[in-house]
Amino acid sequence: MPLRIVKRGAPVAALMSDDSVEGGNEIVSMIVGWFKAPGKAFSSLIFGLGVWGLILGIVNVVFGVVVAGQRKVVWAGYLTMGYLWDEPYANDMVYRPWSDTVFLAMAVAGILWGAWGIHQKVEGGFQTWFKGIIFHPIWTSLVSGREEGGITMSAAAWCLLIGFGFYAYWSLVYWAWTDIGVYAVTAPLLAFGFGLRFLALVNETENSTSES
Repeated sequence: MPLRIVKRGAPVAALMSDDSVEGGNEIVSMIVGWFKAPGKAFSSLIFGLGVWGLILGIVNVVFGVVVAGQRKVVWAGYLTMGYLWDEPYANDMVYRPWSDTVFLAMAVAGILWGAWGIHQKVEGGFQTWFKGIIFHPIWTSLVSGREEGGITMSAAAWCLLIGFGFYAYWSLVYWAWTDIGVYAVTAPLLAFGFGLRFLALVNETENSTSES
């Protein structure tokens, strides 16, 4: 911050006001910069949630996500717990612009924002990141405990596979795409999977540092 010469008798309130304005501008600049290029982890999360939301939105419009063809989620009521809409479900398959369109738009915005953030933060851009997800060494850890991260990475891989697999299987077979019970099983498995993966990478880095 540049030095300023303060004249004797200058109003204290004016000085405080100038500092407040400068501090406010810095905060605004930080927020704008974060929106333009969010972190890699956050961008990956937003991208994943956007893809999931887009799938749910399309399935809900075409088939309904609760008991195929009989119960359709009204997102305005479901996500706000009845604040913007009385009922979270409807037995008809009527397209509701203020619910379905807004939800789909939010999902697409999440995908675009997440992809843009990933493209900014990952060397090689979004394409490199996507290839890295498909060919990530963690999937090799499903059948071997000798890969990077060892047994911990294997446990992480199995938690992630079981979590995603359980949600996909239960949703397709029992048509329970938005069932709270399914989320109660899936969420802890995914949380343990990502947590164990982070722990495995930290341990691997510490071991490499100590050896060198």
